[in-house]
Amino acid sequence: MTPKNRFVGWTVILVAVVALLSVATFVGGGTETDGERIQRLNDSFACPQCRGESVAESNAAVSAVIRDLIAQQVAADASDEEIRDNLIESYGARVLLNPPAGGLASLLWVLPVVLVVGGAAAMAALVKRDGGDGPGLELSEADRDLVRQARVTATNGSNGSNDDS
Repeated sequence: MTPKNRFVGWTVILVAVVALLSVATFVGGGTETDGERIQRLNDSFACPQCRGESVAESNAAVSAVIRDLIAQQVAADASDEEIRDNLIESYGARVLLNPPAGGLASLLWVLPVVLVVGGAAAMAALVKRDGGDGPGLELSEADRDLVRQARVTATNGSNGSNDDS
């Protein structure tokens, strides 16, 4: 791969990343209605009785109570943090669907990204070290002689000059 082709490839990747980040940042802007906020909050808390279900998905009675509590607190202009703190106080940390962003739990979010970036960097270093051609592609004169002999044999075999008859 020529340096120009590599430059073009990296430029295309960079433009794609910037475009995706721009779309993710600016699309969906605007103010959130109370109904949208209630739905987002219902989706972000776990049912204390159910395994792996959000309050929005669960049909358990406790989830209905939490949904009502969220709707009441949104109507009372409580912040998301206040609603979160009230639910943790009432039901414990198991009501959180996402782990807190601190301490050991943050490692669960950061480690996969570090592994992917590190793996990509290692692959890039290997490709750069090998020049993109891979190891062992330098042919010796003995290798070239073997190829010549194989071609001669293949050509003689295809002409019908076979000594086995």
